[in-house]
Amino acid sequence: MIAAADLGGHTLTVGLVESGRVLRKKTVPTPPPRTPSAVCAALAALLAELEAGDAPLVMGVPGMVLDGRSIGCCPNLNGWDGLTDYALGELTGRETSLANDCDCAALGEMRGGAARGLKDFVFCALGTGVGGAVIVGGRLVRGRLGRTGEIGHFPLLEDRGCGCGGRGHVESFFSADVLERAGEKYGYGGDMRTLWEQRENAWLARPFAEGLRALACAFTTLTHLLDPEAIVVGGGLSHLDGLLDDLRDYMQPLLSPVYRPGPEIRLALLGEDAPLLGAEVLWAEVHPNG
Repeated sequence: MIAAADLGGHTLTVGLVESGRVLRKKTVPTPPPRTPSAVCAALAALLAELEAGDAPLVMGVPGMVLDGRSIGCCPNLNGWDGLTDYALGELTGRETSLANDCDCAALGEMRGGAARGLKDFVFCALGTGVGGAVIVGGRLVRGRLGRTGEIGHFPLLEDRGCGCGGRGHVESFFSADVLERAGEKYGYGGDMRTLWEQRENAWLARPFAEGLRALACAFTTLTHLLDPEAIVVGGGLSHLDGLLDDLRDYMQPLLSPVYRPGPEIRLALLGEDAPLLGAEVLWAEVHPNG
């Protein structure tokens, strides 16, 4: 049995996983100020509540994880850059491994969700930011240092600052934080679901159109580069009514004719269970004997 945690900008999910089953889990708001010490204190309390014993912890984080040992960049959470698995283990009081949250979710969806039976697909998470993972030939593609799949940081021509320190990235156009700030700017409060329902309003139409086009550009690039069977979309924004249909429509004029109509765009099925199940897959790869 392992303990698995999925850390997001707004929620923290912790569960116990064994043999492809989530035995117990709990989701709470990410504790402010979302620093490692605050999150790990909450983690310790949740693991005690779940009766995790001395189970090792696999922690999925919304950032670039270098060789599974340290966080290279975590743009939507303060104080996480450069943090190592050893340092997190000191904070959590148990053996701790790091993983990218989307890598975990992709493996979970392949294990028993929307990507079951697929060999070549891309997973994209839409939430506080935009994350991704790439599966080719049934295997997770990691790249030289483990940074593959950062869909949110694909560059566009537009010059707009991104939370990672780069400019013109997809995430600076389409993410919950960016679009909620746009809503506030034009006097429209509320969460993303409320703003989405008002996206035809004259003031909101432009930021939403820009965001959808940016994401469609990223999906088109992935299609031309990888020729995947499907793009599986998860995360808190994936359930916005009509979002996937809008993305398909925005992609059509961008796709080279030979690629049309493009890969199937599927809604992820496992929700918060996906990264927990995928965490067990990653743990088993590193510890094949348990």
